[in-house]
Amino acid sequence: MRLHPALLAAAILAFTLPARAQQPFALHDGDTVVMYGDSITEQRFYTLWVDSYVATRFPQRNITFFPEGVGGDRVTGGAAGPIDTRIPRDILAHKPTVVTIMLGMNDGSYQPLTPAIESTYTQGYEHILATLEKSLPGVRITLLGPSPYDEVTKPEMFPGGYNGTLTHFSNLDAQLARQHHQTFVDLNAPFVAALKRGAAIDSLATQMLLPDRVHPEQTAHLLMAQALLKGWNAPALVSSATIDAAKATVTASANAHISALAATPAGLTWTQLDDALPLPVDFSTTANHFLSQTSDIVDQLDQQPLTITGLAPGLYELTIDDSSVGKFTDLDLAHGINLALQDTPMRWQAFTVFWSLRDREAAEYLHMHLLINQANTGVSREQTAAGLADYIQSQQTDIHALAQPKPHTFKLALVPTQKPATN
Repeated sequence: MRLHPALLAAAILAFTLPARAQQPFALHDGDTVVMYGDSITEQRFYTLWVDSYVATRFPQRNITFFPEGVGGDRVTGGAAGPIDTRIPRDILAHKPTVVTIMLGMNDGSYQPLTPAIESTYTQGYEHILATLEKSLPGVRITLLGPSPYDEVTKPEMFPGGYNGTLTHFSNLDAQLARQHHQTFVDLNAPFVAALKRGAAIDSLATQMLLPDRVHPEQTAHLLMAQALLKGWNAPALVSSATIDAAKATVTASANAHISALAATPAGLTWTQLDDALPLPVDFSTTANHFLSQTSDIVDQLDQQPLTITGLAPGLYELTIDDSSVGKFTDLDLAHGINLALQDTPMRWQAFTVFWSLRDREAAEYLHMHLLINQANTGVSREQTAAGLADYIQSQQTDIHALAQPKPHTFKLALVPTQKPATN
């Protein structure tokens, strides 16, 4: 059954246009972002996902991230030094314009909440905020409500649960953000909601998202990255293009520049240069597919629709730079296909950015620990640390170049109908 043209047009419009005006993304060209926290930040997974999204979605902006997480940290500091050592060495030294803070997992001491625990947490957080605002006039701070302690797939640690303590900390974070006119993003509630959805699908697989109840595995960090990015008004759209095949014309586009559009005996050919790249995530893998079932990350962050109307009925093969992307019916193409979920040259370019960012973050991790070692032991590592800092800066320059989109040649051709063999 073929859709009535009016219904088809409405479906295309719903797929390609946002429901409401998109607010500007929170990060600007030239921003330096320090992501401060405990071992969950030290895992450097949600930080890498956020960095990768920003680098590929806004390749025209040069934005640098420095993850500064240390296992066991509290609002008072920890193994890498007290908070008044951590702030100048691990935050202020980068001269950030933006700072994110995620603490709380260790501050509750894995026990029922007491007035003393709450007071220490609140006063310690106040000290961090006051120090940053005094030392970095105009700094934009995002307070991240702590990620959950898993009491969805496993029983509560005690009546009321340890995640109840973390939820309370999250409420305190929101209150502090309002008082300081800063931004608050809740990482706990969206993650818990995803755990509940996952448990209804596959309880055992959901347990593996937080295998030790505290530290999310790498794929699950996407849930936290999504929450933070949406809190920063991250757009879902990579690019979109709508083509009328019957007239060989572009009827709508966003973040996409189409040239040399021409009809061929089999279909269409054109050149397309997008303003951005899709997420470097393969949602066809088992773990990522499960995550997409428990969250709306694709709808919220990874939309690259290609819509082609006016095609004769049949099966069509789409190639980009002479590599097959897939075969789609005329109805599939009229409804719109999400190129971000396909194996395209654009997604592979995004992966090269992701891999380079991962290497850069590894170097930054080593750089941070050289400085911590120097502070703890008095043994100077200045030359090594300086050399690493130069390397990290050169990596950032290379990554910015790698993230620049490239033009690609698209071809759409009708797949010939195979005639049945005759004896």
